[in-house]
Amino acid sequence: METGRPGPAGIRLLLGGGVVVLLAGCVWAGLSVARGGLQPQDVSGVLGLPVGILGILVGAAVSLSALRLQQATDARAAALDSLAAAVREIEVAERAHMLGGGAHLIDLRVEVTPRQGGAEPPGPQRLSDVAAWYCAAPGRLVVTGAPGAGKTVFAVHLVVRLLAARGPADAVPVRLAIGDLPAPRTHRRWWGRWRTVGGFERWLTDSLVKVYGLRERTAADLVARRLVIPVLDGLDEMDADVTGPEPGRAQRALEELNAYESVDGSAPVVLTCRAQRYTELSERYAWLRQSALLRIAGVDVDEARSYVEKRSDGRGSPLDALLDGAGEAVAQALSSPFYLGLAYAVYGEAAQGQAQPLAHLATADEVREHLLAHYIPAATRAANTAARQARQRVVATESPWGRQAEYEPARVHQWLHHMAGEEGKLSSIGEALGVARARVLGGVVMTLALGSALVWGRLTEGLFPARWWDHPHGVVVSTVVAGVVGALAGALFVAAVTDALIFTPPERVRGAHLGLGRRLWQFTALWGEIASWTLLLPVLLVVGAASPVAGWLAWAPEPTSYVAGAVVCFGSCVALAGSENTVAHTDVRSLAGCVLLPLVGWSMGFVSEEVQDPPVLIASLIGIWIVGAFLWDSTGTTGFALTAGFGMYLVATVPESIGPGGGPWGGAAVGFIAYCVLGCLFLGSGSAGRIWRGVRRVGRVLRLPGWLAMVVVPYAVGVAGEGLLGFAGVVGVAVIWVAASAGTLLDVLLVWLAAALLGRIPPRTDAFTTWAYHAGLLRIVGGDYQFRHSELHAWLVRNPRAPRP
Repeated sequence: METGRPGPAGIRLLLGGGVVVLLAGCVWAGLSVARGGLQPQDVSGVLGLPVGILGILVGAAVSLSALRLQQATDARAAALDSLAAAVREIEVAERAHMLGGGAHLIDLRVEVTPRQGGAEPPGPQRLSDVAAWYCAAPGRLVVTGAPGAGKTVFAVHLVVRLLAARGPADAVPVRLAIGDLPAPRTHRRWWGRWRTVGGFERWLTDSLVKVYGLRERTAADLVARRLVIPVLDGLDEMDADVTGPEPGRAQRALEELNAYESVDGSAPVVLTCRAQRYTELSERYAWLRQSALLRIAGVDVDEARSYVEKRSDGRGSPLDALLDGAGEAVAQALSSPFYLGLAYAVYGEAAQGQAQPLAHLATADEVREHLLAHYIPAATRAANTAARQARQRVVATESPWGRQAEYEPARVHQWLHHMAGEEGKLSSIGEALGVARARVLGGVVMTLALGSALVWGRLTEGLFPARWWDHPHGVVVSTVVAGVVGALAGALFVAAVTDALIFTPPERVRGAHLGLGRRLWQFTALWGEIASWTLLLPVLLVVGAASPVAGWLAWAPEPTSYVAGAVVCFGSCVALAGSENTVAHTDVRSLAGCVLLPLVGWSMGFVSEEVQDPPVLIASLIGIWIVGAFLWDSTGTTGFALTAGFGMYLVATVPESIGPGGGPWGGAAVGFIAYCVLGCLFLGSGSAGRIWRGVRRVGRVLRLPGWLAMVVVPYAVGVAGEGLLGFAGVVGVAVIWVAASAGTLLDVLLVWLAAALLGRIPPRTDAFTTWAYHAGLLRIVGGDYQFRHSELHAWLVRNPRAPRP
């Protein structure tokens, strides 16, 4: 059962039924007394029955309400425990990867500035002290420091400590990258009311659904009850320019966090940011209100030496000599925990003689550049050694290295350089190959696939009776519709291939062993979904189109086709509204385009059908085109306006009436007109998310199984399509769909193959990203891969080739 407020539908039904029974008894008793059928002394006995029934119903309603409330409470507790277990699995592994073997956290010195009126101890402290008093009373905390000061490591450590200290009903900390927070969009509706779409709570809910697999209603309930403590990493990565007059993304994010409150005041939040960036934001009067401020200090020589001794178990290390004779440049560079960890990876006991000494480097920047240049080779050697040792062990262990391959440092550098995306994340396969190159390749393949569909369409004619092969509105109309479907499908599939094929962490990334049954289930589920979309959907389209031709639906009443046409057309348009590229309007100017362009399209269709004089027809069409072009240029045309204009042109050319006797074409016209009107009223910027949430709510209300919807919907579309295009037209659309699906699969293969052959990505991407994660080159934040540190990401971007050893 989902969490949330118990539904009152059952209670209202019981109470309503009891009231109806009581009123019916009273009316019957009154009529009986009036007619002399009952004596007055018998009335109390007659009324006793409905009153007793009402009491039973009220008691049952109260018991049901209490039961539902208890079930919701139990479900919420179970959801919290499940979320805590999932977060613990990820964050404990993250802490081990960031801190290395033994998870040695440098207990750095921090300067604490408590919030106004807060109980936090002020002044110099250690990170362990901060973790202790914060876990005792979670509140608002801002962690600042220099780049590489250990802000993210402390955030991970704090999450683990909070999970260890939480009680059964306490909030669960969740670490996310605040750079993924989209800016809320505020737009004005046609009646003058302002509406804000998105926001921090919506993003937090969506993140819980995406990363941890919670149901949307459960995630929204946990966020609304403030049972989630957001640990937000990387405020400084949102935007780097704070000199302009307009507020940046980071400033808007702080405004949203300040509005994130609970019944006790400001809700608990942990935020990490570079000290200089937070100071710049504070000078613009942007900071996290009611929060304690931590400033992490650098690592001194004694702390660095203690860290090396702990990592080496008290034994000597080549890094000891480096620390003993450290000059000012080395000491300044190694004051950062990140670069100290890089130095241990490069000069530790497992890398003796592999790197040059640092004495010849004069500045701290040169030392940092030197360590970054040698880090990937050192991490690669250490990972390859661990993999060989794991494979040579006699006793089997749960170490993930036994299933890892070995890589060359130069190859690792080359792949990571091309896989470096924006804001420290991994790119998609299309971006690694080159977006323009990938889209050209995808477009060529899709064009060939759709072109070959014309040949396939001719070959399918012999599979069906000749009397079925008709085009009610002409071959041109059927070809145009099939072409539009092919163009839309091709554009969507090419965009998916180039932009949506990203490198995501698989389940085994943290060493989880997947049995044969689990792997077979994943394999069959993936290919079953591909087969259903590629083959089952067009087959059901054709079967649905064959039903009215073969007389299988002769029992259906005549208005059915009209209703089916309206429902199918409206539902298809709603599906288009699920993309932000097809929303109606973002301001008043674009709203004018959404209203006027459909009128232009309708005028063009009306003139094409009614005007018979060629000169007048040409002049009218030219004038309408000029008006449409002017509106296109001046109103900021959106995808909705273009779709509505083209659709209204088709509506004007429909020979049938749009009334109930117009058949499926008339129903489709009515459905499209309803979509245009409702779209101009309600579809604004940011409405795509609302559309999909509404579709999911409708699905929950109808409670149709996924397989049933997959069968019923395309079958109904085929039935309605036969009335619109004829059987031959539906077959053409099905052939186009199969060709586009086959072209998409071929696009995926060719884009991946081209990127691998050019050395942009490894041949086995999942295996490599898993290896890079365990080698300490990547980390996981918010369910996505990121580079271990922004400094490493920036260095890879500006160094396309590995430095010479």
